[in-house]
Amino acid sequence: MHLARESGVAYVAAGHHATERYGVQALATHLAGKFGLDCEFVDVDNPV
Repeated sequence: MHLARESGVAYVAAGHHATERYGVQALATHLAGKFGLDCEFVDVDNPV
């Protein structure tokens, strides 16, 4: 983080849970539409 700040580079510290859940939801929407599936996203927080 310090190197990014000193270099003037944007840095985002985001873990898998925070960044990947939207892709899973988009995939579920796509598959539901394509195959007529009922999909439910269960958001369980991961404190790690």
